[in-house]
Amino acid sequence: MKRNGKRVLAAGCIVVLLFVVWTWLIQNVDVQPTGQNGTDVGFATLNHWFHRLTGVNMTLYTITDWLGLVPITVCMIFGVLGLVQLIKRRRVRRQRDD
Repeated sequence: MKRNGKRVLAAGCIVVLLFVVWTWLIQNVDVQPTGQNGTDVGFATLNHWFHRLTGVNMTLYTITDWLGLVPITVCMIFGVLGLVQLIKRRRVRRQRDD
């Protein structure tokens, strides 16, 4: 493996490890029922403080709610393109004619 490939692999492993640690922390540190309808929230004190600091902005909420549809639309486009490719060539990956 080339030197740059090893760096990329190491960086990817570190990011995955950080994700696992973050997930564990969210599930186990300062979990309190401060969410909507009494749901449990990790880092509850920090979350509650930030919510009191910023308040609720329904315009921003509406914008982010609609922007959440963008990744779903992109996934649907890739799915349709893959289906068209599968139907057109009878396989998703084209094999070389060596």
